[in-house]
Amino acid sequence: MSVKPALLGTYFEDLCRIPRCSGNEAGVQVYLRTFADKHAFPYREDAEGNIVIYVPGKGTDRKVPCCIQAHMDMVCKNDPEVAHNFLRDPIRTRIERRNENGVEREVLIATGTTLGADNGFGLAAALAVATDPDITVRPPLELLCTVSEETGLTGATQLDATLVHSDLLLNLDTEELGEICISSAGGRDMVAQWALTRSAPEPDATPVRVYLKGLPGGHSGVQIHEARGNALQMLLEEVQGAVGSGLRLASFMGGTARNVIPGDAELALWVTQAQRAALEQRLGASEWLEQLRAVILPSDKQIAGGIERLAFDAVLLPLSEAQTDEILQAIAAIPHGPQAWSEAVEGLVETSNNAATVTTTADKLTLCCSTRSSRDGAIEQFQAVQAAALTRSGAAVTFSDGYPGWPAEPDSPLLKQAVRTFEDVLGHAPKLTAVHAGLECGVLKGKLPRLQIISFGPDIRDAHTTQERIWLDSVSPFYACLTRLLADLAQSAAV
Repeated sequence: MSVKPALLGTYFEDLCRIPRCSGNEAGVQVYLRTFADKHAFPYREDAEGNIVIYVPGKGTDRKVPCCIQAHMDMVCKNDPEVAHNFLRDPIRTRIERRNENGVEREVLIATGTTLGADNGFGLAAALAVATDPDITVRPPLELLCTVSEETGLTGATQLDATLVHSDLLLNLDTEELGEICISSAGGRDMVAQWALTRSAPEPDATPVRVYLKGLPGGHSGVQIHEARGNALQMLLEEVQGAVGSGLRLASFMGGTARNVIPGDAELALWVTQAQRAALEQRLGASEWLEQLRAVILPSDKQIAGGIERLAFDAVLLPLSEAQTDEILQAIAAIPHGPQAWSEAVEGLVETSNNAATVTTTADKLTLCCSTRSSRDGAIEQFQAVQAAALTRSGAAVTFSDGYPGWPAEPDSPLLKQAVRTFEDVLGHAPKLTAVHAGLECGVLKGKLPRLQIISFGPDIRDAHTTQERIWLDSVSPFYACLTRLLADLAQSAAV
């Protein structure tokens, strides 16, 4: 793997060989324990599976450690045509030359799957600074490696705070070189579940599958404001536009994860001859896909959709027309995308909602939405309105515990030192940013109020999609910022 520095590339290559979907971090945990034992670093692990590795300082009298934090897990998504078992198969990487914003650059990308640079490069960088023989000055380090970040910051939420003794924390889960993130949004999931009642179809009814696939998807925080579409709602819009009400639903499936904008969706329906003709006329025409392509952000994926007949024995029995109408109309009415914009930070989404996934079993249909906001109370206010409407449609609605936002501390000594360091390394002042995404920083700040926290990283694009890639020319300056900042912190009396 042609990543410089080579040590960072080696660690990331190791991580690419280890299955590490959220909830399946056992292989990474074994890898981290082996890493610690190999280098004689003490480590501790809590009941949730978070691991903290304790690394001695170099060339400094500083006793209080600095924490470097990254998460072990990754979003696991593959293109439909790519066979990949995320419980077994390694991530296959390749290097391509791409024109990014008018500049020819080399990118590291996976083959048909997510890359896992989010947050694998941050984790690899933490291991690299702990073992890099060229580093002569650094404070004592605590490498905090958390689990299940991508499924709701679970590891950070359940962290045993006694494992961390630092008063400074460098989170390596930001995706823009030259930026220092100082604030992030909080979030909470809302889940609606309908108990299904099925009965026999009409004698002349036939089962069909209608589908939409190939929308670009994307990170439901960072990219929620972009023209990426929502396959669940766009498909529903076409189906309801063609037929209106009176359908009988067998199943509705779409989306991959709560924090991913859904790029694929499909409905299995029992339809009359007239309904099938109406659907074929609308979904069989090329105009609707051309209209979608005109408003959706261009991507390397091919948008496709249509209707196809299914075998009678391959489809669940249908719901009633009344229950079908209630469910589909309720899902179609859920707002998706930005709901409010920040008045404090220009161009920053304040509140958003991602209608993320729909799944169907024989007796239940489940919708999951992920709502984010940087304003106190906004999530609860938004979800209360939606929950009332969903309840009226017959759904039982529940909420996750959620996670807090991370308030900015623009006058912290850590941030001031980081600004000076980055300017020296990069030759220009870094941009201070806030992000409309859930970072573990807010959770960790709540558990350890003494912490001063910043977040930064290399250039990563399209995280949580199969187009996830890292610009290789950003890795070396990112690592230089990290190692130089550690040296400056080790020698500073003001931080």
